[in-house]
Amino acid sequence: MKLTVRDISNFPELSKLTLIAGRGGLKKTITHCGILDYEYDKDVASKYYDYNYQVDGGFLTLSTFLYAKKNPGLIYDAVKKLASKNGSGLIIKNIFKLPISDNVIRYADHMDFPIFILNDSYPFFEDILLLVSKAIEKYESVYYMEQKVTALFSVEETDIEAASRAVKEINPFIQDDILSLYFRYDFGHLDTKVYLDIERDLEQKKVLGPESSVFLYKNGFLVIFSGRHFSEETSEDLLKPYEDLFSSKLIKDFTVGVSKIHHLKEDLTYAIKESIYASSFPEESSGRPFITFDSLGPYQPILPFIHKPSMYGYSRSYILPLEAYDAEKNAGLLNTLISFVKCGGDLVKTGEAMSQHKNTIRYRLKKIGEILDINPFSLSGYESLALAVRIYICSGKEV
Repeated sequence: MKLTVRDISNFPELSKLTLIAGRGGLKKTITHCGILDYEYDKDVASKYYDYNYQVDGGFLTLSTFLYAKKNPGLIYDAVKKLASKNGSGLIIKNIFKLPISDNVIRYADHMDFPIFILNDSYPFFEDILLLVSKAIEKYESVYYMEQKVTALFSVEETDIEAASRAVKEINPFIQDDILSLYFRYDFGHLDTKVYLDIERDLEQKKVLGPESSVFLYKNGFLVIFSGRHFSEETSEDLLKPYEDLFSSKLIKDFTVGVSKIHHLKEDLTYAIKESIYASSFPEESSGRPFITFDSLGPYQPILPFIHKPSMYGYSRSYILPLEAYDAEKNAGLLNTLISFVKCGGDLVKTGEAMSQHKNTIRYRLKKIGEILDINPFSLSGYESLALAVRIYICSGKEV
């Protein structure tokens, strides 16, 4: 995960920053940070290339614009040059009370080039440089762990030695008994700072020992518990001492998926994937603070193979005709079939779930049978339809 301009604008140490232009560029990443005060002065043009001109973007610039005291119009020239070099943003410590022209604002907005004003002597530029440099290092290390998980997933199932090496690269102290939890963020993009606050909270509460891990992964984060031998037989029992973790305000915006307990560290791939799968079924939580992979029932064997063309083809052969009929007649057949499968083939429960009389459900199912040339009330017919529906449901999940 890369550090963004939005991230640094939310740092408490930089709370005095005021965004004046370029809001559309807050998602830009920052790879390094530097100070500009003379480089764009026409009288010292020979130094132009001394400031990040050899770098392909990603730099956050700090400046007092000392050289523009007598000619504030030079600020516009500097902004144009910084934006043309794919700069990430500009922080102006305006200790000289220089006017920022409307041309600068309009250009920065047009180029999505964020400009912040700092109307204070503090923090010093040196402090900002140190803060941003440490943040870049921290965020890149977070991203590094995600790469390690991706590498683990690429290992062949039969290559136990390679799996063991990949697991040790994630955590050299990991033990054989493992349980994975995936915290999936529910609202758009997860801000890295939000994750780092959670990681800091876990560290302060000493929730995890050296044999366990926490790290950012995609739009959420993973917690890997490990030990020599878990005395608990189920994931629910193992997690009972951590009830405070699930009630924390910091994770109220996450859906938590929990894997099975595995007894070989080389099975970490399966554990992580199981927790990710489980987190994609918030409807299965039944009021619990997390969803276990074990609770997914018939979805369990489908999820690992959901992207196989044969799975997709099988499901679409049943789903497409119903979608076409619904598009023409607005009959609600597909939703009825999905609800029927979710209710275990029970007409009464399906009617209650859809606020319809059971005879209405029966009529719709008969129509489905006519369209697909199948008997939805026979065991074989129901099983064929149920498999197609479950594949369809799983294919709509972010796994």
